[in-house]
Amino acid sequence: MNIKLDELKSHGKILKVLYVEDNDDVRVQTSKMLGNFFSDITLAVDGQDGLQKYLEFYKQNDFYYDLVITDINMPNMDGIEMSTEIIKKNSLQAIIITTAYNEMGFLTKAIDIGISGFITKPINNIQFVNVLYKVSLAISDRRFVEEHVHQMEEMTIKLEEQNKELTERNLKLEKSLRILDTMVHKEQMTHTKKEIKTETQIIEENYIKEQITYLINEDLHELIELQSEVDMIIINILNSIDSIEINSLKELARRFSKYGSILSHYNFFNKLSVEMSSFSKILKDEPLPDDKRTVNYIFTLLETFMFVLGKWHDDLASGEETKINALDASITSDMHTISNMWLQVESDTQDIFDF
Repeated sequence: MNIKLDELKSHGKILKVLYVEDNDDVRVQTSKMLGNFFSDITLAVDGQDGLQKYLEFYKQNDFYYDLVITDINMPNMDGIEMSTEIIKKNSLQAIIITTAYNEMGFLTKAIDIGISGFITKPINNIQFVNVLYKVSLAISDRRFVEEHVHQMEEMTIKLEEQNKELTERNLKLEKSLRILDTMVHKEQMTHTKKEIKTETQIIEENYIKEQITYLINEDLHELIELQSEVDMIIINILNSIDSIEINSLKELARRFSKYGSILSHYNFFNKLSVEMSSFSKILKDEPLPDDKRTVNYIFTLLETFMFVLGKWHDDLASGEETKINALDASITSDMHTISNMWLQVESDTQDIFDF
């Protein structure tokens, strides 16, 4: 018995108890006995009072009593009715009913609603302790499991967050390593190229630098002016798309021809010069498509193409060798696309306009 008493006190000191009894003497005497095991006991004088205090306790604390101990036969609301309402609110609520032998008719109802235990009146101390011990042990076990599950859930969330953070760090590290590897590779390639430069290469590089300087000083301004003139012609054509004048197309072709002629003075623009000359010839000699929708697309694309040329002029003005031919492929591709549409040649690039 001492072991059970000690264990009951150990479990009971952390449990919160609601004790409901309408008989004043029994309530006082039993509450003193309960005080030997439980440190937090609320008293109620009948079922209605007990239910009200039960609900108020939850409202104030956001959790329910651990244990309800109640008499059955009481005024206003009996113990069965009160227990039924409580279990509706909290299906896991532990409830012990104290009952006299002449109240045995209530036991079937009590069992049906899921009462945790019974103590017969007059209260036998040994039976009283045994029932309290079993129910308190079950409450403690359930709380232990709930707390363990809660801790596991928190730990799982924390581990998931740590794994996510670790994954992000690994991705950043891999990206940094790739960037570093690329930088090292480029540096090695640069050193290698510098080491194996021949006298001919040095002469060629110097010649290109001279050509770039000459282009910037002598011809770049004229290229920019040609771009501005073409921009104005395209805007005028788009504003009168239903009645395009032949002279406008000739003026457009003439400026592209002149643009290609300027580029032909520089070896590093030979291919681009040829493409520009072919492009101007199509604009001059070939009739526009009959479809107004296609014509509108052509000049809209030409307007975008001139923006690319403007960007290219900025690159030329920088004088950096690496930027001189950086947009050649894009410029050539745009001219091919416009040419194909002008000539009504089927190509993959035309598909983008088939909305």
